Amino acid sequence: MDTQKIIQFITRPEKILLGVNSKLALKLNLQPIIMRVVFVVLTLLFIPLGLLAYLGVYLVLNKMAGKMVTFALIGALLGIPFSYYFQSEMVQRMAGGITGYVKNFVTIVDDVDRFVGSGMDIIWDALIGVVVFTLIGGAIGYFMDKSKQKID
Repeated sequence: MDTQKIIQFITRPEKILLGVNSKLALKLNLQPIIMRVVFVVLTLLFIPLGLLAYLGVYLVLNKMAGKMVTFALIGALLGIPFSYYFQSEMVQRMAGGITGYVKNFVTIVDDVDRFVGSGMDIIWDALIGVVVFTLIGGAIGYFMDKSKQKID
């Protein structure tokens, strides 16, 4: 495969998905490839954070989404640390608080899986926390949008 064509495709200034990297690179006076690498690394290091940051930047740059989507994204981001409260007492003791839960999430899952055999339960509880807070944020944003429509 021609590496020159691949490089031209990845570094092009036009949008590939939502145009986030191109617009952000233009605003920051950087090459689009730099922004793409940043989002890929962020996604690989902190799986939900990179995707949520990408969508969040899209909303900020386009200002076309209503409050429902914005608050749902904020709820999803808050759902990650607050899923601590959906965990069992044993997991909460192992974590020692929300900060320890977020920092040591993978270690806690591995330890519980090794000693108890139910590491997937922690992941499902975290996912439930994210979904619940996403729904709460979406509902708040929905009602804010509705009240704004009544005023207009």
